[in-house]
Amino acid sequence: MSYEDMARSHVKELAREAFELEEVVVDADGDLPFPCGTAMVYVSVEHGGHAVRAWSAAVRGIEVRKAVLRELDEANACAVLARLYTRGSTVYVEGVLPVVTLRPQDLGRLVAEVGRTADRVGAMLAAVHGGSVVFPEGCDASAVDE
Repeated sequence: MSYEDMARSHVKELAREAFELEEVVVDADGDLPFPCGTAMVYVSVEHGGHAVRAWSAAVRGIEVRKAVLRELDEANACAVLARLYTRGSTVYVEGVLPVVTLRPQDLGRLVAEVGRTADRVGAMLAAVHGGSVVFPEGCDASAVDE
């Protein structure tokens, strides 16, 4: 078993504990998906198993203009663990932590901040500037509700 495989197993167990789940879903890419309002957060193990990345495509198909960038700058000023950025016509929210010191509550906080930020900012950007979110009506079964 490689170090990355061990890290994936460890992160999966941390997620199970953090969100009090019976079983953790793993998608085809090996990521752990968690719905949060209008967003979907994915937890990925990266950098050879040394980092865990929680990320979400908050809004897709948005025309990135100065007003959108101002909104992202404002959201970034309030973020603690997450950052927002654009790539093409998509706004992403992501946060990265080292796996070696990761505890269930750390993973929970990371996923919650990324999810809530993607939900709030993505829905606002889509309403004001266009584009679309993953769950336009919101998702009832949010794993990151506290």
